[in-house]
Amino acid sequence: MNARCRFMMQMTAFVLLFTAGCSSPSPSIAALKDVSCTLADGSSKPLSSMLGTTATLFVTLDPDCPFCQLYAHDLQEFASRYGAQGVRVVGVYAGPYMEAVKAERFAADGNFTFPQVMDHDCMLTLALNARVTPEVFLMDAKGERIYHGAFDDRAVRQGRKKIAAQQYWLTDAMDAYLRNRAPSPEVIAVGCIVECKK
Repeated sequence: MNARCRFMMQMTAFVLLFTAGCSSPSPSIAALKDVSCTLADGSSKPLSSMLGTTATLFVTLDPDCPFCQLYAHDLQEFASRYGAQGVRVVGVYAGPYMEAVKAERFAADGNFTFPQVMDHDCMLTLALNARVTPEVFLMDAKGERIYHGAFDDRAVRQGRKKIAAQQYWLTDAMDAYLRNRAPSPEVIAVGCIVECKK
């Protein structure tokens, strides 16, 4: 093996080791299962009591965000469609400025049957690495991430949306997981910025 070839192999190995060491771990909520969460109605319950036996969908929400308003009906439809298969949905209202009254009204308008967590200290939001609302995080029964990002392709950018979806990324990921197939792990979500600081 000549010196140039040996050097290239050493550099390749270094780059692989460096990127492996610097890559962030996949978000997990496993460590938060026993944390008590405050709901929009003022009650408290452990996160573990809200999780599905098969999977749990966490979705960041903001009642004032037009994109959240766009997907309200779809979120409840998802909860109804997959509930019998052990899948649960949890709404997460992130940041100290979120008002429980607005969250309750938003949930009532959307006919939500799933819990609404007021994440004022951003503990859950930061564990998920959420950036925008709405952003979905599909987690398995162990609390490890299966898919995260956009619900579908209707939200194009700030101020622009499609009338009808052509790509159904969340339901595709959910269906793949239920069939023991590997879903696409991420599609970047478009939405309103989450007001949480690391």
